[in-house]
Amino acid sequence: MSAGHPKNTLRNYQWPDKYGDWLGYRIKKIDKVRREARVELTLREDHQSPAGRIHGGVISGLFDFACGAAAFSTMAADDFCSTVELKVNYFRPLDAGDHLTVHSRSVFRGKRLCVVHAQLYRRGDKDPVAMATATFNIVSRTHESGPAIPLKGAGHCQRFVPHQRS
Repeated sequence: MSAGHPKNTLRNYQWPDKYGDWLGYRIKKIDKVRREARVELTLREDHQSPAGRIHGGVISGLFDFACGAAAFSTMAADDFCSTVELKVNYFRPLDAGDHLTVHSRSVFRGKRLCVVHAQLYRRGDKDPVAMATATFNIVSRTHESGPAIPLKGAGHCQRFVPHQRS
């Protein structure tokens, strides 16, 4: 586990990442000063679609985590984040055996939102093979008026908002 791994710096991210374990991504760096992250993945045959190319959902899942890692770089130890939006552009098809690196960087951090841009590179290619923009909801005890309510085993948090009748 790397020094920048969320389990080392974020108290609310201690549950096992079973999806990440299956997908196979590895955190290479989370830089809190530059607000960026690097995440790697080597594609496998079980990542393929029925068409024999890598399934877009694998790349989307990789981007979701890598962009989240850049959002982690902006967070305090007790903060939570959840994905609000993820937009992916696929430029090139990918195959099993390709080694990928995502470079993600936080471009905006407000009280409740963090926006991240990311590019995906295949080893040996100069140009990105895909790109993404993601928005995360940040729940921070330093910015919230009410308590954050952890969801048991979920790895994220939601604020309780009472139902209002019209």
